[in-house]
Amino acid sequence: MKKTKRFHELILVAFGFILIFTLLLIERIGILYQGTASDMALLTDDKITNDKKTGSNSKCLVIWEEGDATSEKALKVYDQILTDMRVSHDDMNIGENTQDIDKVISKYNSVVLAMSNLEILGKDITKVTGWVGDGGRLLFGIPPFKSSNFEFISDKLGIVSSSNNYAKVDDFVSEEGYMLGAQRTYPIIDGYESSLSVVLDSDATVYAHTADDTVPLVWARDYQKGRFVVCNFGYTEKAYRGIFSSAYTLLDDVFIYPVINASTFYLDDFPSPVPAGNGEYVKRDYKMGIADFYSRVWWPDMLALGRDHNIEYTGLIIETYQDTTEGELKANESTANYYYYGNMLLNQGGELGYHGYNHQPLCLDNFVYNQELGYNTWDDYKTMHSSIKELIRFSTSMFPNQEMSVYVPPSDVLSPEGRQMLGVDFPQVKCIASIYLEGPDEYVQEFEVAEDGIVETPRIVSGGILDDYMRITAFAEMNLHFVSSHFMHPDDLLDEDRGADLGWEVLKANLDDYMGWVDESAVDIRHLTGSEMAGAVQRYVNLIPAYEVETDSISLTDKGLIDSAYYLIRANKGGLDNAYGGELIKLNDSLYLLKAQSSKVTIIRSK
Repeated sequence: MKKTKRFHELILVAFGFILIFTLLLIERIGILYQGTASDMALLTDDKITNDKKTGSNSKCLVIWEEGDATSEKALKVYDQILTDMRVSHDDMNIGENTQDIDKVISKYNSVVLAMSNLEILGKDITKVTGWVGDGGRLLFGIPPFKSSNFEFISDKLGIVSSSNNYAKVDDFVSEEGYMLGAQRTYPIIDGYESSLSVVLDSDATVYAHTADDTVPLVWARDYQKGRFVVCNFGYTEKAYRGIFSSAYTLLDDVFIYPVINASTFYLDDFPSPVPAGNGEYVKRDYKMGIADFYSRVWWPDMLALGRDHNIEYTGLIIETYQDTTEGELKANESTANYYYYGNMLLNQGGELGYHGYNHQPLCLDNFVYNQELGYNTWDDYKTMHSSIKELIRFSTSMFPNQEMSVYVPPSDVLSPEGRQMLGVDFPQVKCIASIYLEGPDEYVQEFEVAEDGIVETPRIVSGGILDDYMRITAFAEMNLHFVSSHFMHPDDLLDEDRGADLGWEVLKANLDDYMGWVDESAVDIRHLTGSEMAGAVQRYVNLIPAYEVETDSISLTDKGLIDSAYYLIRANKGGLDNAYGGELIKLNDSLYLLKAQSSKVTIIRSK
């Protein structure tokens, strides 16, 4: 009897050890992840039948001047934003126009002057203003030059007086009811004398200005039956597209355009091999090594930020940091950290994707770097191909329930050969998340679906420094595509160029502030993973909207609706009450977000 009792006690002790071991194991691996289906899942290629198509009749004319660098840059900006907003438009080089200007513009509802030199219009300037008086809508897409033609029409634009000197623009402020994110001032790096210095009459409505309120940057003024809008903002760069697109939305009483509606946060090089040893600034601030800092400080803080701001991280796997680009590519056998960090990320609602077998971009020896990044090129196509094959095997072996589809190029560098290889040989890769802004070597993207079916989902801003340029870029993109897209690396805390010397507490505060800005600026934006962002882009590019504005209602139809779609609506005259066939959310005094659930939506206007 005593032996039996002792035996049972030993069993209980053994069971206790097993339970403790199991709990420790679960804590270590972050709890094994079970995949769940997403309601914003990627679509098959056959679902995407359109590529930002518009109606057959062009409604807008963009007039530009060949040979003028600023005008050519402005044309590029307006071509892209009008395409993305589904405004059917034509471009006209004013130097090649041989027709009377009034006969040309009479075919269009709106005109964008993507040029500064009004003198080239000659006496036709009166025909242009006459067209506006008859009901036309004209946007001065960039600040015009001071000239006799400008002086001749300035009173029609609401200008009482103007200086011969151009005003320096160091910042941008939106009126509260105009653009999303208007609660802040957005400094401009390297500002210069770029805008007209003017005084406006009381009939002009100013929508944006400098912080000292001395320079109006966007204003509108009704003229007889039509309307002038002046975008007195001269920085024709991709980073500022949302400023130009918002100015265009002021032309009509109501303007509707499709948006993506997505906020995504990527963690590059995560999970990956954790660097050994100490980081200078980590040791300075926390008196611990890198591995302990990642597990005890950085990752718990990132999880807390994710919970506070409803963020679902997309982690991008690196298998090894060995720089091997030739011969046999050895598998990484040390996987404990991958299980630990990867499963914790997944169980907080995030997802994993591909970054690289190592951190060497997919470039062969014919790729010429324009900057020194310290990377090797792959010895041959076969080895480069094997690196992605091994990465997929490695990732899938650890996370068999995770369907990985996102690829992020190391340092956002991707050669044409590497890009083609992904599209042809690796159907697992369904979307590429590289970079939005131009760089010397980067694979620069637009939000679109490529011919091979891969979804292009560029990231907008990065890191924890979040300088002024990143802030205004994020602000502009919020107002164009209704998108926030950010990425960072765990080893940002080890690199002075990425803010390591500032310390994690400062960088964490910057991230918290940025995430809070997104929450406040776009309360109803969807927080999505990388693949869900791609699914949102697929649905966005397929839309072919058309709408008719009547006194009491707006009829919106869309031939490209797949299941649901999102639109921003600018109501410049009156408000909107509700929508049938969709859900209407008021964002500020003039902007509404519409979730369309039917190919036909009726929107009721306020009386």
